[in-house]
Amino acid sequence: MKTVAECNTLFQAEVIKGNLENEGFHPVIFDNSMNSFLPLNITYGKNLVHVRVPDEEYEPVKKYLENS
Repeated sequence: MKTVAECNTLFQAEVIKGNLENEGFHPVIFDNSMNSFLPLNITYGKNLVHVRVPDEEYEPVKKYLENS
């Protein structure tokens, strides 16, 4: 799996995931922060939500996101 987007909120990641799914891709959201239930940025460090896709979809997804 490769990261195609890093978002500040789970909502942003869900929007990207939904758009990619509509195009036939298979994105997965990785949220290893507490953003999902602490929406205010009160945790320390860089807490990003990652949108990842299978390795073979990485290049087509990057092209799609660049053109969107």
